[in-house]
Amino acid sequence: MLPLFILLVLLFLVVLLLFSLRSNRPLPLPPFSKVLLVIAHPDDETMFFAPVLRALSAAGHRVFILCVSNGNFEGLGKIRSRELQEAVQFLGVTSSDVTVLDYDAFPDGGQWDRQALSNVLLRYIEVLSVDCVLSFDGGGVSGHGNHSSCSEALQDAYTRGVIPEDVQIFVLDSVALLRKYMGMFDAPLSVARSPFQYFARGRDVAATWRAMRRHRSQFVWFRFLYMIFSRYVYINTFRRIAPINKVPVAKRKSKAT
Repeated sequence: MLPLFILLVLLFLVVLLLFSLRSNRPLPLPPFSKVLLVIAHPDDETMFFAPVLRALSAAGHRVFILCVSNGNFEGLGKIRSRELQEAVQFLGVTSSDVTVLDYDAFPDGGQWDRQALSNVLLRYIEVLSVDCVLSFDGGGVSGHGNHSSCSEALQDAYTRGVIPEDVQIFVLDSVALLRKYMGMFDAPLSVARSPFQYFARGRDVAATWRAMRRHRSQFVWFRFLYMIFSRYVYINTFRRIAPINKVPVAKRKSKAT
């Protein structure tokens, strides 16, 4: 068994090296864009979006994070908010560019009103004058209802035509369970199936682990295994949000510099 394990480890390292050397197929953003990442809970940024956050920062883009819930399901909301502020420094995001909401309307694990959330998101899109918004897709990666609500709220705002026409919206691909836990071995499928791709390099993976360690209240044994095997630690793939009976889009009132 030991030789087989060593062989698998070596194969994994070879795949990681090959695809970390491969150029990303990045999102079509103007230079030095402002990007808003919408997440549901503290630690979502590390567990699901680390490759793109590291890449955007390295490319000179400014990333804002809006966390809709402080993760207070177990009464740890304040602790988890602080952990998020500590973790983002390893992902290329400034802690002052992170906002954690604590609204009764958006409880951790509860039902979120789609239009109420879309109105909140629109307000932050306008105030921050962002060029791009990233979030979960309808599958929410893990099927978590709060993750899916973020996607549904963006879709609602986009379909109603209230998001400024020059704001691009991209959602993180949810994949089948087997692919989810293939780690970097999912790279060939990601290349074949997704238009926008980010592959973590060795130093990016190391930084993601350091970020996850800052989420001390959440770093239990099964998340340790998740960090080893999940493709989202190594690969992010995105697609542009698709309109559903979209009405004419809004014009941006003014663009901040």
